[in-house]
Amino acid sequence: MKLHTALAATLLACASISQVAIAQGSLLNPNTAEPAALKALPNVTDPVSQAIVAGRPYATTAAFNAAVSKVLNEAQRKELYGKLFLQIDLNKASRDEIMLIPGMTTRMAREFEEYRPYRNIEQFRKEIGKYVDAREVARLESYVTLK
Repeated sequence: MKLHTALAATLLACASISQVAIAQGSLLNPNTAEPAALKALPNVTDPVSQAIVAGRPYATTAAFNAAVSKVLNEAQRKELYGKLFLQIDLNKASRDEIMLIPGMTTRMAREFEEYRPYRNIEQFRKEIGKYVDAREVARLESYVTLK
């Protein structure tokens, strides 16, 4: 029995990083997610997974969205982007790219742009934290990066 318990624990520990990220609610990166992890996401069938992989590498969120737009409708993409998203560069992203963040409003997109250039992520937290609570700031932060 101890052997079975140890084996089960080992198998759980060896779960792929992508699957762990899904379980934790983290966003997967479309440039690095394994095909099996992609297929576990909402609306991702074999052809969709293949299209995502074939389009790599994606330099921008707009490029990723353009590729996915060929195989998924807007509602399907919105659902998918809650799990799979190429982070936007806070200082360079277009308004259209900012609007791809699930739940983004035009008002919040305007706030993202207003505080450019961001010097660090702490500035983002402080400025956006004026408009939304800490939990929403953390959610929004998962969709952004500074390069």
